[in-house]
Amino acid sequence: MEKKHTSISLVVALTLTLATFKANTAETIDHLDAQLQAATEDREAGKIYDAIRLFENMLATHPYLNRARLELAIAYHQASLYYRAMEQFQIVLDDPATGEAARLAIRAYMDQVIDDAMKPEGSHHFSQYVKTGVIYNSNINVVPGSSNIIVNGREFFLPSSEIASLGSDIVISASHRYQRKRPFDVDGARTTFEWQSQASLSSNLYTETSDFDLNIISAETGPAFISPGRWRGSLPLRVDMINLGHSPLATALSLNPYASIDLGHYRNLLIESSLLQRDYDDPINEPQNGSLVMIGVGYSRLINDLNNGLELGMRFRNRSAKDEQFAYDGLTLYVGGFHAVSALGSIYLKVTYRSFAFKAPDTIVDEANTTVIRNDRESVASFGFNRDVRLGALKNWAANAEMAYTDNRSNIGAYSYDRLLLSLSLSRYFE
Repeated sequence: MEKKHTSISLVVALTLTLATFKANTAETIDHLDAQLQAATEDREAGKIYDAIRLFENMLATHPYLNRARLELAIAYHQASLYYRAMEQFQIVLDDPATGEAARLAIRAYMDQVIDDAMKPEGSHHFSQYVKTGVIYNSNINVVPGSSNIIVNGREFFLPSSEIASLGSDIVISASHRYQRKRPFDVDGARTTFEWQSQASLSSNLYTETSDFDLNIISAETGPAFISPGRWRGSLPLRVDMINLGHSPLATALSLNPYASIDLGHYRNLLIESSLLQRDYDDPINEPQNGSLVMIGVGYSRLINDLNNGLELGMRFRNRSAKDEQFAYDGLTLYVGGFHAVSALGSIYLKVTYRSFAFKAPDTIVDEANTTVIRNDRESVASFGFNRDVRLGALKNWAANAEMAYTDNRSNIGAYSYDRLLLSLSLSRYFE
């Protein structure tokens, strides 16, 4: 929509020449041109309300400057101030000096303003996502999120030997987005409001044994704020219900605010955080009940004609627990990137390092030895290929193949493990 506005603006601006400055000196004309350029650049950069103030100030002292009046009308339109936009357009139409070509362009633009004004104050957008695939997991009996201690029936046990298995990988989600039509002013820039919601099911079912099947039902909802070309942020509230094997494992409630700042030239700065409360369903796991606080920062950019991308970042975590041996401080470092090998396909690589410094001696491995405090170092490297399908029965689907290797090293040998995860999947968005 903005590109169309700018195009019409240029037609009108070229039609209305500097004859509108007839009462001004050459020096004044240069000054007004500089002001017009600055205000137009603000508008095109998303700072709609700053641009409106600049155009209004110019017209207060130069009421016959139709070029500024037209640019102001376009800014009013982009701010959903339709009546004000129509007023400014009409003033220019009523000016006998306005040429016929300009009148045609203005009337066409006014028709667009009327159409936009008639639209509802808010719009609803629905989408769905489906992923289906197969995986090979060389070590299914080390389960994330439970300190590598899992429940079989009602007893704690550590994995004495690795269990490898093929399995299915299924994700189904449905999303709803409510977008408010009229933006509002944040630091002079146009900012739109959305309310975003999503519900999803993630499932890994294994052929070797169902004791380690993992099913997660999630739902989240919250406001989002978007300032095009400048920043976007969201404040989602999320609940996850985790089922392991044949019974519920835990429920997690989290608040996950984030902000993404556009640095220009396809560069972005991400600031993220999470406040999470996890409660286990089985009484035997109650000592692990507690909260987690995370804060992170990341940087990403696209390079070489957008055919390559790079991301890197870090996260700090603090987890509390009723039993301090399950509480820890953690650090995550990650770096990754992608390269487009064709118009439809790309390869990607990501390396993640995580450290866990637990806060009390471990009593699970050896109850008699309660002096050793657990420290883990986890490294994960994943490499994959993604390709969009544009023809045939799988048109509009995306195919993905990935290999990920995890190596966890602990000062307590029983917690050291490695895992190879291979996956092949198809996914698609429906709107």
